[in-house]
Amino acid sequence: MKNLLLEKIIKNSKIYANDKIITDKERSITWKELLKDSKIFSQKLVKIKDEYIPIIVGRNINSVISILGVNFANKAFCPISDKFPRAKIERLFQKLDSKNYINCSQKKIKFKNYKEINTFSKEKIRSRKLPSNEKTFYVLFTSGSTGEPKGVKLSYNNISNTIIWSKNYLDWRKDDCIGLATELSFDISMFDLFSALFYNIPLYIFSNPSNPLVTLGEIKKNLVTSIFSVPSFFSNFSDYGVLKKNFYPLRQIISGGDYFPPKKILKWRKFQKKIKIFNVWGPTETSIVNTMHVLTTKDYKNLKKNKNIPIGKSHKFMPIKLIDVDHKVIKEPFKIGEICMLGDCVSQGYLGDTENRKSYILINNKKAFRTRDNGYFDRFKNLYFSSRIDQMIKISGYRIDTLEIQRVVNSFTIINNSIVFLEHNKRMKNLCLAIESKKLLSIDKIKKKLRDNLPLYSVPKKIYFFKKFPLNKNGKVDRKKICNECKNKLFNEK
Repeated sequence: MKNLLLEKIIKNSKIYANDKIITDKERSITWKELLKDSKIFSQKLVKIKDEYIPIIVGRNINSVISILGVNFANKAFCPISDKFPRAKIERLFQKLDSKNYINCSQKKIKFKNYKEINTFSKEKIRSRKLPSNEKTFYVLFTSGSTGEPKGVKLSYNNISNTIIWSKNYLDWRKDDCIGLATELSFDISMFDLFSALFYNIPLYIFSNPSNPLVTLGEIKKNLVTSIFSVPSFFSNFSDYGVLKKNFYPLRQIISGGDYFPPKKILKWRKFQKKIKIFNVWGPTETSIVNTMHVLTTKDYKNLKKNKNIPIGKSHKFMPIKLIDVDHKVIKEPFKIGEICMLGDCVSQGYLGDTENRKSYILINNKKAFRTRDNGYFDRFKNLYFSSRIDQMIKISGYRIDTLEIQRVVNSFTIINNSIVFLEHNKRMKNLCLAIESKKLLSIDKIKKKLRDNLPLYSVPKKIYFFKKFPLNKNGKVDRKKICNECKNKLFNEK
């Protein structure tokens, strides 16, 4: 089967040869240069026996050249953050069974038992057969519920399916420019990069996404019109008081991968009314993103009332089924079940992991992935996210939905965000609440609000305050670190 993605990239490099396609803080590269450098580099990689090539990525063009070089060498790449500890990086090398690695980070990282592949080469370009559409394209590691890294194998077909499907929602224009805000080791960046290459949309790699003022300057200078990132990235513009400024030519923001606090969404709406906001959902195991919903006037009204909003709909390229505890398909509207993805978006499975049998199942004799997310359809077939199964807590026989508690807590004006977790104390389990707020709020007021809206068993015993929640390398709220810091009593406790 032909490789639709790589063939499109080669075709674009001929049609738009002298057009700039990727820009970072230091330089820009044209289509012609990108293809040439990638193919030259691929000659080195062909000689290597490793099936998977780890790339320690940075926020630069060299990372993109290396990624394509691995593809043209008929191998799969695995992007790894340079923010990982050395021991974890070596652990990932072992899981990949790789003896070689590419370093595109600014950090000089050497490993005793592994050989670094030099990205510089003078070898001539030789034509080679492209990998098939079903071949593994890349491997991304996700921690999952156990914390143990699991390598998700995705094929070219998986990603092509996602990029083609997304065109139904994202109206790409000739003057568009995609701003890459996430780490290149995070799945959202793969959507940005290969959407840019597939649809010939210039891509700008933000130099310092954690700094809203620097990022805004780069948006304006590089004419960035679209950004897909995690909620904490967009929330930063609000937290630093940047939203009141002019964001032209930015015309759409796409938020996914974590919970976007309604207050932060409404601030974007208040100060940037012309910018479309997309609410999206999807796990790494089903090719990055599976649903998209552009927020409407009705959605903004519901957010003000602390009501849930849709994440999208089922699509022929992204078929969605809900199943109950007996794995039977749910057909009734408003009945909650586990969200399962079917079709070409479903990845090849975990790298050498026996958990495949639990996560990858058959529904109507078709391969499906159990996302561990609960949701429901309304009568108009809009899908709503309800809760994360592994964040459901059971105490004294009661099942507690942590997201429901967070929605009530987040309705307070001065509270930015919150998370609920279990604290194990000897033989006791305590339901705990961590709150992100610059100002302290009366504990009595919080608990009264919870008692007025939830069953008594859902009211947390302990409440901790943070001025700012810590984030992990992908910009998501770091739940594990928050729980550990609360356990060590580093913050105010009531």
